[in-house]
Amino acid sequence: MGDTIELARRIEGYLHGRGEVTESRVLAGRGFFLDGHLVAAAMDEGLCVQVGKDAWQSVLSAAGVRPLLFADLPVPGWIVVEGASIATDDALARWIEQGMAG
Repeated sequence: MGDTIELARRIEGYLHGRGEVTESRVLAGRGFFLDGHLVAAAMDEGLCVQVGKDAWQSVLSAAGVRPLLFADLPVPGWIVVEGASIATDDALARWIEQGMAG
């Protein structure tokens, strides 16, 4: 849970000043909305972002990335990025930006 809180703080810090940022409970985590659009979520498993269905398959080959599962089924266009793949602020920023574009 502590990791989720820290990740949520980092997401919020990155989005600060980019528009209207709101936070809400989503699935098993905290979702961050920018100007009303879900950009990223901090979950126990890691960072959840929408990358879009077109980029989804290619992004899944990146280190530390897996599909978001709902009822044990992959959700096309959505990924979870784990551990070392979001350890630095630069790495986290790249994935959040991917989510903003997705």
